Amino acid sequence: MRTMKLSFALVCTCVLTASPLTAQEQGKSDRQARQKQLIGQFDKDNDGKLNEQERQALLEHLKTRRTSQTSRPATSVADLLKIPPGVKLLADVEYARADGHPLLLDIYLPEEESRPLPVIIWVHGGAWVAGSKAPCSLASFSAKGYAIVSISYRLTGTAQFPAQIHDCKAAVRWVRANAARYGFDPDRVGAAGGSAGGHLVALLGTSGDVKELEGEVGGNLEYSSRVKAVCDFCGPTDFTTADYVRDATKNETETLQNALVKLLGGPWAEKREAANLASPVYHISKDDPPFLIVHGDADKVIAVKHSQRLYDKLKEAGLDATLHIVKDGGHGVGQYPGVLEKTLAFFDKHLKKPAASRAGE
Repeated sequence: MRTMKLSFALVCTCVLTASPLTAQEQGKSDRQARQKQLIGQFDKDNDGKLNEQERQALLEHLKTRRTSQTSRPATSVADLLKIPPGVKLLADVEYARADGHPLLLDIYLPEEESRPLPVIIWVHGGAWVAGSKAPCSLASFSAKGYAIVSISYRLTGTAQFPAQIHDCKAAVRWVRANAARYGFDPDRVGAAGGSAGGHLVALLGTSGDVKELEGEVGGNLEYSSRVKAVCDFCGPTDFTTADYVRDATKNETETLQNALVKLLGGPWAEKREAANLASPVYHISKDDPPFLIVHGDADKVIAVKHSQRLYDKLKEAGLDATLHIVKDGGHGVGQYPGVLEKTLAFFDKHLKKPAASRAGE
């Protein structure tokens, strides 16, 4: 198999679910560290090089990143992903096993904060085919009194839907089952994610009563997989109509359609039942948690109408929902002016205040 040599320009086009920096904004050491992290992210067999399948997954991820850039972000990627002082990282903690393989998560714990801590579970993006739990786009929130739990989940090269949401729900149950060990508050668990991760956290928020999406991964079935608050950054929400599945602009590549073939096991039009089951907008009920939805109005990967549709459906059900549209914003998370502040304020409102009833603790 041919190995892949990454050029500087190629590496700089991919920084998780956030918009990348230009060459002038990163030093040489940052570029080298990012290149090493990027190759490691896609080197699934850990042989130190990328085979053809791994290379294709990386190229698809890079293609998505290149089409997503519109306006200039206000916060550097380095600052966004930096682990704050006074925060302890517990890396590669196993929360479940699926198909004989471990599912891992990273925990960011503020060392000086009193316990128990509210928890935000971060779900990474990458078109369900790529991406990594590290680095974590919300790591900085661990310095604001939160335990941040960044999870991995099975990608479409390994398993089709609903494996991805089964893994996310397993992670929520694991957090509650291990609350005493890590100082988590089991009554104050929220979720956030970007792009494909945004889709999965939206599904976490709307499918609390959907048995087919619960699964039994990781056990701990005596614990709830519901979350108390959801922040969805630019996630797709409806896979059942051409108007939503087709591309944001006629000139762009068929990013979402191609990703859905791998997620659903075939074209969305031929997998209607799975497409409906995977669409967060079709599971909304009156007991769903508050939502903050963030999307750029110039997103060329996932059209902003996905977020508008989710918001409209939530409001129709009488639910607490906020839609923040970033003017000239592309497909990304966290770097645009005011987004992190708005996200933190949202979680502070819904997770920082201890639950009124703590019976049984």
